[in-house]
Amino acid sequence: MATAAIATATTNAPAARTRPFRDPLRGIARCYETRAEPWLHTSWMRSVRLVAHTHWDREWYLPFEEFRDKLVPTLDLVLELVEEVEGWTHFHLDGQTAMVDDYLDVRPEREADIRRHITSGALSIGPWVTLADEFLVSGESIVRNLEDGIARSRELGGDPAVAYLPDQFGHIGQMPQILALSGLADAIVWRGAPSQVTASRFAWTSPDGSSAKTFYLACSYGQGRNIESSGAGFAERIESEVARLDGFLMPEESALIPIGDDHEPPWRDLPRAIARAVSAGMDIELTSYAEHIRALEPPSLTVHGELRSAARANLLPNTYSVRPRQKIERAQAEHFLERYAEPLAALVPGVEWPAEDLAEAWYLLHLNGAHDSVCGCSTDEVAAAVDRRTTEVTDLASQIVSLALGHLAVLVEQTGVLVFNPSPFERYGVPSLGWRVMEEFEPNPEQLTPEFRDGAVAFALDDSSIELSVEDLGDVGDLYTFCPEGDAEIAAVAPGDAARFSTARSEVTLSAWRVEGEDFIRLRADVDNHAPDHRLRLLVALPEAASGSLAGAPFEIVERPLTSEGGPTEPPSPCWPARGFVFAGGRGVLAEGVFEYEVTGAHLAITLMRCTGNISRGPMPTRSDAAGPDVETPGAQLLGSHSFDFGLSLAATGVEAVQLWECFALEPLVTAALGEGHLEATGTLLDLEVPALSSIRRIDGAVVTTIWNPAPEPRPARIGEQHTTIAPHRIERSRPSGSGV
Repeated sequence: MATAAIATATTNAPAARTRPFRDPLRGIARCYETRAEPWLHTSWMRSVRLVAHTHWDREWYLPFEEFRDKLVPTLDLVLELVEEVEGWTHFHLDGQTAMVDDYLDVRPEREADIRRHITSGALSIGPWVTLADEFLVSGESIVRNLEDGIARSRELGGDPAVAYLPDQFGHIGQMPQILALSGLADAIVWRGAPSQVTASRFAWTSPDGSSAKTFYLACSYGQGRNIESSGAGFAERIESEVARLDGFLMPEESALIPIGDDHEPPWRDLPRAIARAVSAGMDIELTSYAEHIRALEPPSLTVHGELRSAARANLLPNTYSVRPRQKIERAQAEHFLERYAEPLAALVPGVEWPAEDLAEAWYLLHLNGAHDSVCGCSTDEVAAAVDRRTTEVTDLASQIVSLALGHLAVLVEQTGVLVFNPSPFERYGVPSLGWRVMEEFEPNPEQLTPEFRDGAVAFALDDSSIELSVEDLGDVGDLYTFCPEGDAEIAAVAPGDAARFSTARSEVTLSAWRVEGEDFIRLRADVDNHAPDHRLRLLVALPEAASGSLAGAPFEIVERPLTSEGGPTEPPSPCWPARGFVFAGGRGVLAEGVFEYEVTGAHLAITLMRCTGNISRGPMPTRSDAAGPDVETPGAQLLGSHSFDFGLSLAATGVEAVQLWECFALEPLVTAALGEGHLEATGTLLDLEVPALSSIRRIDGAVVTTIWNPAPEPRPARIGEQHTTIAPHRIERSRPSGSGV
């Protein structure tokens, strides 16, 4: 399987270490008190349930190979405990299958043991392959991560019932719907929960109305960290942890405390400590998340949409602007796989479905999607590993596209230039998901001349113009959090053929052009960065006052306020992630990947790059505690030359916004038509009319499409001969009857 190939490419099997690993982050505060009242219960009156676990970041402040050196003895110990130590009835494997496969790459002889203990319920696994950041991967990536994780869990004898989401930096609004489509009704979260959550349980709803019964880890997945240090004071430590949770619990509700933390091995004597506490009169036992959740009453509180609050846990909102090239290349790899490789392989007649290559590509994307990897908040060595895997994905997808498109070029009866349109609507006279053979294909870009204004430039768009300037500001934060230093510098612009902006730290050259038939300006920002520790932003002037924004997110166009909710250790943040596009105040910005934006009084500010040289720094005005170890990352200072491409548009919403983005980001494919076949010069591989398309692939030999409706009202949809109406904000999967060829 994919993991074996990856292991061979990285390192030989490491020797197990005999000394237990101690994480350098132990002691970082993760629970923020929200109630001042004392614990009202007499000691030990409330029942207590413990879930033993470890949270395993596959790569972060150490590379994968070094963390795997620690993973192997950790899971060796876990297997020893559940096999040999009385009372070790359950251990939670962090909701992901990758850590088990990484272990089995080194210990393949233990697969039968792993399978036996998962089947018996002593180990819980899945439902994810990796714990991905939800905003930095595509919606389809989240679906496949869950789909592949559930499948692998079942291969190993498990049947995941709970979606474990312990450490992601916020949660997308469509997650409950994605879970429901996979048959999961329960979720567990920590970060992102707003202050309105005052109970351990709430109903989390998506824009379409789907709901997940959600358990809230009010004091984090690491609440019971370092429990072995309590020794004889175990019961008192448990009592103090229950007191921290008490304000979130119903009178008769058991308190659940996770026992473990980042890369923390299990405490051998935990069952003995539990037995002593039971003998002293405490109602306490080891359990699983699924078992505990099954015993809870249905939630009475409802929370709608995305969870992006720092009310009780740091959201770490500025990872979206570090290592921006990686975010762009990740998105490009996803687009190439989802919208070119899979549809062409699924639909071009005579092309064999490349199941193994696609499985390998998706597995590599899942590894790169893990939150510490995709966020860029890791060492430079880890960033290089992410780059290598992204290149592998792109190479695999390119091979599939080349084969399938070449086959289509043979099948047409006319010679010339064959143009393939990946979108579910006509473009350049090419039908949706179809081809057209032309004599030539020249989009005819028209270079735009900048109009120079005071500290800004403007480019004409129809009967309007879009005004741009550049802002540079010192940043003494880290890879997680922006922390401003000094005053913002508005770059000086020099009149000439190009718009050249200069600051003390960098130079930015803007060039713009229009392509016939496109309703937006294409903009390139070429940056020469020659200084560390600063944030560089493109400012788009807003002709209208804006009280919020509309931004792309996985399977959603989300409406947001100007700032997110803050908390005692992290103030409200005006910065947000946008996937593909954002609109505010009568202006819109399109991009290939995920980018950071802010709506200020007069501008839509787009972060080009945030240059910083540490994974985490200590207390700062924008975050009162550390988010990780203080490890230098000189590569994240981004010295040198960089290029960024954007689209600039007027206001748009719903389906129109998605179509604008498709025209910007999903270029038609072009190849030589050989004219050796029977297909007409113009045709479609799949005749469809849908609001928005996520994927087309083969499952068990059948073509399967995933579509969604970005609009707040029902929209008609047709796939082949099937006609339907798709509800607002709904994701749907279908097997079409009939196709274009």
